[in-house]
Amino acid sequence: MSLKNVNHQKRSFIWSMEKPSAKDYFLTVFIFAVCTLIGLLFQKLNFTDTNIVTIYILGVLLTSIVTDGYLCSVAGSFLSVFLFCFFLTEPRMSFKTYAVGYPVTFFIMLISSVLTGALAAKLKTHAKLSAQLAFRTQVLFDTDRLMQKAKGETEILDVTCTQLIRLLNRNITAYVVENGILSEGKLFSGEKEDTEDFLIPEEQQIARWVCENRQHAGASTHHFPQAKCLYLAIRSGDNVYGVIGIPLQKEILDSFEYSILLSVINECALAMENAKNALEKEKNAVMAKNEQLQADLLRAISHDLRTPLCSISGNADMLLGNSDRLDEATKHQIYSDIYDDSEWLIGVVENLLSITRLNDGRLKFKFTDQLLDEVIAESLRHISRKHDDYKIVTDCEELVLARMDVRLIMQVLVNLVDNAIKYTPPGSVIFIRGTKTDGKAQISVEDNGPGIPEEMKTHIFEMFYTGKTTVADSHRSLGLGLALCHSIIEAHEGTLVLTDHDPHGCNFTFTLPLSEVTLNE
Repeated sequence: MSLKNVNHQKRSFIWSMEKPSAKDYFLTVFIFAVCTLIGLLFQKLNFTDTNIVTIYILGVLLTSIVTDGYLCSVAGSFLSVFLFCFFLTEPRMSFKTYAVGYPVTFFIMLISSVLTGALAAKLKTHAKLSAQLAFRTQVLFDTDRLMQKAKGETEILDVTCTQLIRLLNRNITAYVVENGILSEGKLFSGEKEDTEDFLIPEEQQIARWVCENRQHAGASTHHFPQAKCLYLAIRSGDNVYGVIGIPLQKEILDSFEYSILLSVINECALAMENAKNALEKEKNAVMAKNEQLQADLLRAISHDLRTPLCSISGNADMLLGNSDRLDEATKHQIYSDIYDDSEWLIGVVENLLSITRLNDGRLKFKFTDQLLDEVIAESLRHISRKHDDYKIVTDCEELVLARMDVRLIMQVLVNLVDNAIKYTPPGSVIFIRGTKTDGKAQISVEDNGPGIPEEMKTHIFEMFYTGKTTVADSHRSLGLGLALCHSIIEAHEGTLVLTDHDPHGCNFTFTLPLSEVTLNE
């Protein structure tokens, strides 16, 4: 919008404030008629002319208060002198006067009335402007507060249009840029009027032109002045985030409305830019995290998988080259070592695949109702052969039915038991309990090993965290097992916590939702 149009709007605003209505004329005449009647009453009561003049000045003040603009105040000033001269000076009903000083009185009365009316009208105008500024400040404050809470460009645009409806009491059309293309327009209705013409193809084409050229266009501008709406780009620098359309069929915007409109749109553009930067920052953080995970995984694989692979390769080479010279006991030991190393590698690969699918959202859950004691019993069949050196005791309440993906919960139990076997000396006792507690199914895996130091407990569920504890079978852990268990239990809307076992050892406890049993009688 050009400066010429803004100045024209400003002049129109001032003129509309000064132009009185029929109601203002009626109030002016009524007020001074009452003042004249009071003046006649004061004359009968032998009040001085000075008291009567103050009544008319009071009438000028009242006129300034109850009417708009300056015109009625000035007209009231002349009317007060006319009425005082015609009705309250001798001879009555004429503009002649016998007193020599009355012309001076009339002149001073006129000047006082004009000044009084002008000052009162000016104060009233300043009061209106102060109210407008307060309203503008409140709208901008509310807009800023709501935009800080808004998430995403669509929600920010909704807040902007809602605040503009509150400010302008007009319908608003809005377009948002998605993937470099201006979307279909959306209408925010503030007035009850025909709104179908605001989103016609011709209007949408003008909005696209505004988006492409980053200029105002439409009604009251040099570009597409025949349009029904004034279109303004929501932009910050060279980036355009959307377009706002303001219908101008009834009346154009005044300078006050136009200035606050630009303020709201600029605030919208800033909020959208901040939201875009936050989204890009979040994406970069995710990418950096993924790159760090890949680096940690490669480092862990290169260091930790080398030992079992070399052991398998060396044992296999020994069997191939010296099989005839080895006794049966030695061969059996070599076969056992190869089997244990391969089982360890299979477990690592299973954990790695599961946690990768879980983090990528590709792991499909199949929830069913299962009895805890059956799940625990089946999980123990998949424990490594080394559990023969440990005493595993189970204690599970009967008929505890839980909602779970049984395959994943079995993997959790296998990981927790294998973890206890790895980090406790042979002969240790591992206790598995299944109970119903606080409306949830609860399973705990306890051991009486050396326990976990306090400084490690806060990191125990982090991926690739292995701490400084030595594994019983000399294999280092990749730090995936407990991280996977934690993710699986969270996906089941449960919790996995680590506590100390009295007098020593660890206690891993996780919860699962109970199943609802329906009895058909």
